[in-house]
Amino acid sequence: MRRKEFVGSFQVPGEIEREILSRLPVKSLCRFKTVKKSWRNLIGDSTFIAMHLNCYGSNTDGFLVHGCYSYGIQLSRSSFDQPRKFIIGSINGLVCLSDKIRCFLKKDDRLRIHICNPSTREIMELPQCYHDHNDFLSGIGFGFCRKFNDYKVVKVSYRRDSSSSEAQVQVYSSNMNSWKMIKIENPSLWALLPLYRGSGCFNGAFHWQGLKKSSSKKIIKTVVSFQFDEEVFREINLPNDPDFQGDVQFFITEYRDFFSSLVVKQGPNVNVYKVWVMKEYGVPDSWIKQLTIEVPISQDQ
Repeated sequence: MRRKEFVGSFQVPGEIEREILSRLPVKSLCRFKTVKKSWRNLIGDSTFIAMHLNCYGSNTDGFLVHGCYSYGIQLSRSSFDQPRKFIIGSINGLVCLSDKIRCFLKKDDRLRIHICNPSTREIMELPQCYHDHNDFLSGIGFGFCRKFNDYKVVKVSYRRDSSSSEAQVQVYSSNMNSWKMIKIENPSLWALLPLYRGSGCFNGAFHWQGLKKSSSKKIIKTVVSFQFDEEVFREINLPNDPDFQGDVQFFITEYRDFFSSLVVKQGPNVNVYKVWVMKEYGVPDSWIKQLTIEVPISQDQ
């Protein structure tokens, strides 16, 4: 008697399937999106993306980069009509780019802001936000709102012909794919400086180098943040230390998972780099000087 042959199919449980896929690199996931429709839907789901970032995207290595002399980057003309873009910020593998920073917006100007994913080569242009031809573009920030699993962009501008220095703040939500106006308190406290170097995204907020006037009309260096969950501005005081006084530059960065500042003091023969870290985010008394590096001018690249 001929033995019957049973041919069966094994179905991987959904939770195990998600666990396996969440541990794969992005390039593999891009290929697997074409395997079957359920995988394509899963890989594009926001919950799975957060799971993938938690499993695969964590990286304990840290970098501290200084000395990028080009304020913009050149991108492929096949991707953008105008290839020169400024990097606003990067978080969770996404990069925000703008064609303008800190400038007067002319009557017919279009402020073009893109969010791109270098791993998947996907690029999205944000819808146009409102501006008047007299507006001065002061700052743009990019970050992630953990409360609503939403990527946001904030734009701060001032009316050139206004006597009140009142700020106009608009916030873009990727969930809604639209901009909205918000009101802020004390709008004329700070002057925001664009981040030519460093990274402003940290702890659910975007940070700018800031300048403000003291009661004695003295200009003081500070840090201004925009919290994406609450959509509010806050100020982070710098250390009351000679390192931040006088003719020095400081840059916002991240060092070993701490909010940090890189202070640069240029001398005739030696450049001095000092790394300050904030051990408890938002608490000025927790600033600690972590590193001091002296580099001869002839070797400073």
